[in-house]
Amino acid sequence: MIEDLVGRLQAAGFPGVSASFHPVFENIDAGGTRLTTLAARAGMTHQSMGEVVDALRERGYVERRPDPSDGRARLVCLTDEGSRLARRALREIAAIEDEWHRHFAEAGLDRDLRSVLEDAVHRTAAGRP
Repeated sequence: MIEDLVGRLQAAGFPGVSASFHPVFENIDAGGTRLTTLAARAGMTHQSMGEVVDALRERGYVERRPDPSDGRARLVCLTDEGSRLARRALREIAAIEDEWHRHFAEAGLDRDLRSVLEDAVHRTAAGRP
């Protein structure tokens, strides 16, 4: 799905978008998030998350701002372009899910795709096939 999403986003005018960027977009809060929090949520090292954030900053999708609750800390925040990218990504994800749902239905599976995928993730997390 991520590979398909990246292709769609690049075709929609977001050059340089990479699959490696999704941990930031999946974990950032609307008002911004500290780098350490992003890393913890994504299960990444602080250094690895910092590299992803730097790549996104270079492309103009995020910026670092002072944290109003702690002047020593900084928040990673979406720029206007980053917000535009996130909105487009959500639309593309919905379109991809619709396509997958159609394929599942054509194969005789009438369950909601999201439920099927959530069940699979929960089974995998619980160590069940």
